[in-house]
This record gives sequence, C-alpha cells and structure tokens, in this order.
Amino acid sequence: MPMVHYIPASLENVTHVAAYVVDEENEEEMKGIVDSANAWCKRKMTAEGMAKDMMLQLEKYEAAFNDYMYANNMHNGFMSTLIPADVVEDLVEY
Repeated sequence: MPMVHYIPASLENVTHVAAYVVDEENEEEMKGIVDSANAWCKRKMTAEGMAKDMMLQLEKYEAAFNDYMYANNMHNGFMSTLIPADVVEDLVEY
C-alpha cells in the first residue's frame, strides 16, 4: 500500500521523492513506513506463502505461453506436462 508500506516513485519524480525521503522533517513518517513494511514482510513472506505465489506465477506463465503458442500456431501441449494439475492442486490452496 503506497505511503504505508512503500514510497511510490517514477522516473519523472524520483529526485523529488528521494529528497522527500531524506528530509529530516519526514523522519518519523519514514520510520513508520519502514516499520509497516517490515511487519508486512514478516506476515506475508513465509515459505508457504512464497511457494503458493511461485505456483500461481508459473500458472500465469503457462497460460501466457500457451496463448502465444496457439496464436502462432505452434501448440503441442507440452507445457501441461511440466506442471501436472494434481501437483498444483496439492501445493496451492485457492
């Protein structure tokens, strides 16, 4: 969540954001954001959570890859053998 867990920035405003972050007047706010980000990481960055996220990302990649293969008439279904459905079901709770 922006300004709670991180400071949003872009190439267009990165200098302004960096100046804001290091400004001593914003020190307490920055400490609060760091504390919030650390607490979020401790809650969310578990081995189980990361494994589930990895499997979900692989499923998304598989879908995008299959879409590409079908769109380019290069499909043969070999991706479905890399991550069998029963393995995904055992590892990921939806």
